[in-house]
Amino acid sequence: MRKFFSVAFKSLAGMFVYLIALFAFLAERQVSGKLTMLAVMAACGAVAMLVGLALSGFAQWRRDTGIVLLAAAAFTAFLVLCAACMFGSDDVMKLMPPGSMDMFDSYLTGAAVLLGIAVLGGCLLRQAGPRVVNPA
Repeated sequence: MRKFFSVAFKSLAGMFVYLIALFAFLAERQVSGKLTMLAVMAACGAVAMLVGLALSGFAQWRRDTGIVLLAAAAFTAFLVLCAACMFGSDDVMKLMPPGSMDMFDSYLTGAAVLLGIAVLGGCLLRQAGPRVVNPA
């Protein structure tokens, strides 16, 4: 049962990391509001990750955290690519009201945050040692 809740909390942490990476693409109309929202999501994600790691006894914490970060970055990159392909179509843009895509114009910030999360996750996975299997 502890393993189930550990995975559930780590998945919840991944959702918060995904939201941070996705919201980084939002335009900075009100910088303080965006930073507050990202800080709250980062705190919620850190708490969820710490609870998940505590339930697993902090065993292989680098590997688990790296997997969460890398998976969230890959999922966000996939969604951004899908959105770019969809909104690149003239047919879809005809259905959208003018200026509706202006809120997603912070590409440099979004790409930097996404790349940072992916690199951090990759570094944590690389530093994680080989998995120890109990011979039982």
